[in-house]
Amino acid sequence: KSNIWSVSSDVVETLLKARKYGIKLAIVTSGSGKTVPGNIRSLSDILAFENGTVFIYNGKCLMYKPKEWNKIRELFLAENIRPKSVGKVVIVYGITYSEKIREIILKHGLQDYVDIIRNVNRLVIAPKNSGKDLALKRIKEMLNIKGKVLALGDGENDVALLREADIGVAPANAVEEVKKVADYVCDKANGECVKEVIENIISHNGIFYFLNVK
Repeated sequence: KSNIWSVSSDVVETLLKARKYGIKLAIVTSGSGKTVPGNIRSLSDILAFENGTVFIYNGKCLMYKPKEWNKIRELFLAENIRPKSVGKVVIVYGITYSEKIREIILKHGLQDYVDIIRNVNRLVIAPKNSGKDLALKRIKEMLNIKGKVLALGDGENDVALLREADIGVAPANAVEEVKKVADYVCDKANGECVKEVIENIISHNGIFYFLNVK
């Protein structure tokens, strides 16, 4: 079964319109990026995967991880628990392994090196102090962004991202924690919310519209 995001053609059209309008687009995901379809990748100025530790920019793959991280990963992979996926940097486990993962961290004294990021029914094992908020800071530097940034997210690990952005938007399907920190909550879910946001930016000539309709 394929887990690739399903993106409708009208959402793709709206993203194309955003590019023509001069809006820079970035995809930020805690996953490995395998779920991001090719047409969405090609429309993005930059891609940030694995909780802000792996970036695809200008055809290059850039990784941010401490020098001891490969050894730390091996400690997890040597344990008798099967990950859902293994990325270039992060390891993703099912939520049922929560207690076991904490035991591994304590056993090897990794509290200062490892973050456990919960995302719906998954646990992402990542280097300490990584995250989507840090990913956004790096994206702003790489793209030399001087203007305002709007971020849209729906999962627990998007709370910090929305706080880091100038304006945070939550789709209708977002978890409550995200809706609480959002400046604007769409009444539509997923791609339909993306469409609504971009169309409002274009028709109102900027992102400040979302601060006035809270």
